[in-house]
Amino acid sequence: MIEGTKTVICGLTREATPEILKWVNDPALKPYTGTLYPVSEFEHENWIKNRAESSTDKLFLIKDKESNTNLGTIGLKNIDYINSNAELYISIGNIKFLSENIGGGGKRVGSDAVITFTDFCFTRLNLHKVYLHVFESNKRAIRCYEKAGYKVEGRLVEHHFSNGKYEDVLVMGKTKS
Repeated sequence: MIEGTKTVICGLTREATPEILKWVNDPALKPYTGTLYPVSEFEHENWIKNRAESSTDKLFLIKDKESNTNLGTIGLKNIDYINSNAELYISIGNIKFLSENIGGGGKRVGSDAVITFTDFCFTRLNLHKVYLHVFESNKRAIRCYEKAGYKVEGRLVEHHFSNGKYEDVLVMGKTKS
């Protein structure tokens, strides 16, 4: 278990996977994840299983520290043990809990999870750098990453197609200080 100020990051449970599948298929969240098609239980189970068995990809559950409610997922992919870097990804799926309990999500659980997990990557996994990709239109996520110390390192021009138009994808990173 990895404890932050507002969140706890822990291993996935079988009980949590149906809730995560619901988040993955939530039409309101698809613009932020890039998921186009509905995801089946079979596909989802295989995806979770592959993350659990992979040496280069890891997936964790984010919980609200106070209530122990599942909030979303966070993980690493493309873990490069030679160059000591990995790509971070996060998805806060429990929008209903956030809006009902903390006035529209003002608790900043995403920032806390990113800060906490990035620190874990540097201090416990001995990574030198953590990077990520974010859609340019996802201003809230960009602010979250900046708050955690990530800086824009590059731009993939017109790299993502959504709602009838192309948008840039920002590459952000943070190195161990």
